Amino acid sequence: MTPTTLILLLACNRGDGDTAEPPVVHPTLMVRHEMKDDILAKLDSERHQVLLQQVRDRAAEDYRETSLEGWDSGTHGHNGKVAQANAFLAWLLDDEVAAAKALEGFTFLDDDWHDNDNWDINIRMAYPMMGYTNAHDLLLGTAWYPAADQERSEQLLTSLNEQFYDTYVADDTMRQITLGFSQNNHPIRTASTIGYVALAFRGHPDAQEWLDFAIEENAYLWGPEGHYLQPDGGISEGPLYYHFGLSAAIPFFIAVENSTQPDDLYTKSCINRQDVDPWLDHGCVPDEQFTFDNPLDDPRFGDAYGWSVSIRLPWGPRPPLADARFDSGNGGPILEHWLEGTYGSFDWATNIDDPEKTSGGMELGPWYVAYADAEPDVSEPPFTTRFMPQAGNAVFRSDWSSDAIWLLLVAENGDARKTLHDHADGTSFTLAAYGDYLLLDPGYYKPNELDNAVTAQGDAHNLLLIDGQGPPKKGLLQDFGDTDTFLENTYDSRQLAYAEAHTAYEGTDIERSVVFVRERWFVVADRLSGGDGDRAHTFRTSGWAGTEETGGSFELTEDGARWEKTSGGVTVHVASTDGDVSMGEPERTDWDRPHVHEYDSSAPGHHRVIDATVSGVAPGFLSVLAPYRVGGTGDEAELAVSSIDAGEDAAAWLVGSDVVWLRGSSASSSLTVGEHTLATDGELVVVGLEDGLALVARGSAVTLDGAALQVVEPD
Repeated sequence: MTPTTLILLLACNRGDGDTAEPPVVHPTLMVRHEMKDDILAKLDSERHQVLLQQVRDRAAEDYRETSLEGWDSGTHGHNGKVAQANAFLAWLLDDEVAAAKALEGFTFLDDDWHDNDNWDINIRMAYPMMGYTNAHDLLLGTAWYPAADQERSEQLLTSLNEQFYDTYVADDTMRQITLGFSQNNHPIRTASTIGYVALAFRGHPDAQEWLDFAIEENAYLWGPEGHYLQPDGGISEGPLYYHFGLSAAIPFFIAVENSTQPDDLYTKSCINRQDVDPWLDHGCVPDEQFTFDNPLDDPRFGDAYGWSVSIRLPWGPRPPLADARFDSGNGGPILEHWLEGTYGSFDWATNIDDPEKTSGGMELGPWYVAYADAEPDVSEPPFTTRFMPQAGNAVFRSDWSSDAIWLLLVAENGDARKTLHDHADGTSFTLAAYGDYLLLDPGYYKPNELDNAVTAQGDAHNLLLIDGQGPPKKGLLQDFGDTDTFLENTYDSRQLAYAEAHTAYEGTDIERSVVFVRERWFVVADRLSGGDGDRAHTFRTSGWAGTEETGGSFELTEDGARWEKTSGGVTVHVASTDGDVSMGEPERTDWDRPHVHEYDSSAPGHHRVIDATVSGVAPGFLSVLAPYRVGGTGDEAELAVSSIDAGEDAAAWLVGSDVVWLRGSSASSSLTVGEHTLATDGELVVVGLEDGLALVARGSAVTLDGAALQVVEPD
């Protein structure tokens, strides 16, 4: 007799007569019982052999003894993952030994939850609660789950969920501190976990209240009124915490699809809606009923993972944008079961730092086995450089190889920058090339849990400082600081790619242009206007080389600096339209910005920083970022960069046989470069002396030796 037949027979003999609802055939959450044959059919594929082995490896791990000193989410989370993996193998492979080990896992679970000592345990509950709930649901689909054990499991899980909900949702103060101010991964993970248990135990008297809250929070935050997910896919709190929230949301949305109907009604409580910017338009009406549009059916949900892949470093991890460390996504290949444009399988197959990742934020290995394609499309995304103005990211990329030349320009405004985890970094840039991270964002160094990250303020980033000040400083909670930065006037081709970031602070309007020339090197041009008297203006650049923690070497040069790592290096050259630039390093204070960074929670470190400073009312800066392969030859060798005398109110560089020229309002309209003469009405010009390649910003024409060139005009 099969487990399904046994469950049906038991259900039909309850004596309920014709009024009995159709029997529930388990499992109903992670997977449905009728999916079993299709999953088994995929196990012959090489990819699914790898995925199944990962589940087997987790299942083989030992359970950990629980602490007598308090309810530890880490220990219970580990045990929940082991129990989940064994229950999945028991159901899928009819493995009685695995069923016994899954059942054993419940002997380590207790509901003395209030003994925990983590104020933010809410974001850590997905591992134990989802893991054990799945173990329960999957075991119900086998013949090896005695009724007494079922009752004990239900009692433990619903007791834990009740305590969890009462503490973090029903309590107004705790809810506002942990979920209200944040409107981010905190309510997503909290709601998804609580809702998951509710779906498993619909007969519990509080289950509908739990589920209503879970559905309402996720519908709002992933929807257009939640201001969390931007129209072009960007996530306001950056890639690290997006991945963290997503890893709990995916299982919940799958469970909702597997165990509910699209026309099911839920009731809003509105208890976690915020009447402050940017959430003033929530429009929530208490006690209003609604149906749930599952994000698994919403292309915008897939676009978010596509955004994550778009900004990734060439070898796989995401850059440390906002409060973030190097991190890779978990779940992209699962999302491809529903949504196109995630590029999840490509990301999974080509990620050198996190190969074949199925954990992180949540153990999703069994879902990969169930939903990932056996023969996925791992072709490269159909773009390299990509501009996402609502997300506030411009990504310049030479190709999709691990050695690609890559730069990220940050230009966030509105929703994209209004989050607890954002940094004051509008117009900042970071660069990687030839397999090394070179010009850095400082990541997430937060030694004081009651304060922002040390690295959150503007002076920790690669941007302009005016009398030492960057954008308005980030405050606590919903005092977001910073200022809006707008991505405008973009252009993309194989030879020239261009974007502008517009912002204003310290009484000065700043237009930062980035040009990617021949998919090889970069121009960063800063055009300033306004200003408030003669002040010091500094072009700050931080590089990940030259200290004990970073390795590599650093050299301060006459016009900039050189950072060199194992495979890649970069030279930075800075000039100003207001005359000579003073080069130096800011004074270093250990474990303080701008010299501190953190990309691993256990290994903060220091790096080298340069300040290129000139005094004036609104000086322009013209900088060249020239990456190279260490020991490279030909197209990968170090580029020859030399300054050109451009006269008053102008600056220019010769890079190989290319000229980049920045003009102020009183500058000459002509420039002599060796035997060549250029003339333009533009403010920023890039010209190839050998092939006539030409870009003009804030102008329409350029001539080379009297001949008009066909120009690119960004718009």
